[in-house]
Amino acid sequence: MVRSLTESCLSCLACNLHSINRVGHYLATRHKELLLEWLVYHDRLTPEYLPHITYHLFSSGLRTVNFYKCQQVTDAVLTQLGDCGCKLRSITIHGCLEVTDAGMVALLQQQDELELLELRKLPHLVTDWAHAAISPVLEHLDLRGCTYVDASAVCRVVSTNPTISTIILAHCHRLGENINTVVQQIAESLNTNLEHLDVAGDHCLSDASLTAISTHCSNLKSLNLHGCRRVTAEALQELLVSCLHLQKLDLSYCYQVTTQTAPHILFHLPERLQFLSLCGVQLPYPQTLEGLTKLRRLEELVLCGISNLTVEVMDMLLPKVGGSLVHLDLSGCTAVDDVLLKSVSAHCVNLQRLVLSFCTQVTGVTLLPIFEDSERAQNITCLIFTACVSMSMEVLQVIASNCVNLERFHVAGLADVKDDLLLTLASNCSKLKNVTFKSCNQLTDASVCELSRCCPLREVVLSGVRSLTDRSILSLANSCQHLDCVYVSGCTQVTSAALRYLQDCCVKRVHIQHKTPNMDPNQLMAKNLDTGEYLRVDQMAVS
Repeated sequence: MVRSLTESCLSCLACNLHSINRVGHYLATRHKELLLEWLVYHDRLTPEYLPHITYHLFSSGLRTVNFYKCQQVTDAVLTQLGDCGCKLRSITIHGCLEVTDAGMVALLQQQDELELLELRKLPHLVTDWAHAAISPVLEHLDLRGCTYVDASAVCRVVSTNPTISTIILAHCHRLGENINTVVQQIAESLNTNLEHLDVAGDHCLSDASLTAISTHCSNLKSLNLHGCRRVTAEALQELLVSCLHLQKLDLSYCYQVTTQTAPHILFHLPERLQFLSLCGVQLPYPQTLEGLTKLRRLEELVLCGISNLTVEVMDMLLPKVGGSLVHLDLSGCTAVDDVLLKSVSAHCVNLQRLVLSFCTQVTGVTLLPIFEDSERAQNITCLIFTACVSMSMEVLQVIASNCVNLERFHVAGLADVKDDLLLTLASNCSKLKNVTFKSCNQLTDASVCELSRCCPLREVVLSGVRSLTDRSILSLANSCQHLDCVYVSGCTQVTSAALRYLQDCCVKRVHIQHKTPNMDPNQLMAKNLDTGEYLRVDQMAVS
């Protein structure tokens, strides 16, 4: 993999704005947006360099800004951006911890062409920003992880922007008991415009919210209730009857929707449903899943942690819905074994993604009809086998040889994984982006380097592979400039210098986790209190 000429030119320009005369005058708007992203990703908004950035890149032509996890993005920077007269269509500010209401007001108050507003994980966002967020074309509002955003702010935004069709309030913890008031305001203000609602993690959400949605939002297409444990089957049934356009439904950990007193709620699911998650929902008896047999359009099914899943139930369910499934997640289902997976091989003929994490009895041999059939194997893009300790290495080799369109592959915790598997992946799976080999201790630099050379890796987990050195990190840096995250905790031979080089080489911000609690004693450092010098322990004089 080689960095493109465009990327090389952009990074060169980004580092030399101060020395190229009137460079901003010659740059297209899209290139200014890309340069601004690069500078934010690499923390280049320093006091010395910021004037050059604002002079050359802040212009009235900007239409998109994306600020990601940069603590140099402050209220002052947002104020300058707002003052340049830009009419933004898309604003994404994620994890910029110095941003407050004041900065957002300064940026938003003139943005009447805004279509997408994502303000994620901003701990100082509370109320005032909502007074400035007014756009007659706003469609998408994402506030996930803004833990201090209050109810009045959300209510104001939806009441002044009735065009919003997607709203995400996942893990907005301050809403608390007010979440039901907020959802009622959302339902009444957005009415039939609302198509996508995500309130994951809002544990105080109750039946009153579902009733409001049922009454006003008949065009709802997706609803995420992950962790909304107060919701009952009665209110959910009312919603399912009213929202006939529903295509995606996440009921993860909604413990009260399938109780002994209400075992038949799954029989009321709309037939056009395409995504369903029942993660962590314990069924009163496994035959309850018979309610899914009418979902002939179902493409994604998540059954994580259902302990009483049986072979008989899968033999009843998959002949009806397996043909449409492209994603099946059975992770944490303790009863899943090779016999049960025969139904998956027989009926899930269009399967693309299979998740079997922590299914400790599975060897994978009954899945071979999928992986040995060239047509079916080419459909596979994602396989997650984390902690499948009985998984056959021969099966993994067949996967690496035949699943040529594989993009995501996790085999964390499998001690028998060796270099030959990674070398086969490198030879055949040229689209591989996301890999996890945590605690696969037989791997060496040789296979990791070859994989990084041949595959466009974006997420790499190598934690606990103690034999790896800086050679692997340098290979990633030179071959995979679009990395998003690298996990190398426990890799004691990997140095901080190599990881800094990796960060500098990547186009985007790369998240690196490198904790080494079990350092070699010869690498431990101590400070000489007399000289201020840092020495290795073995260099210190013993008195």
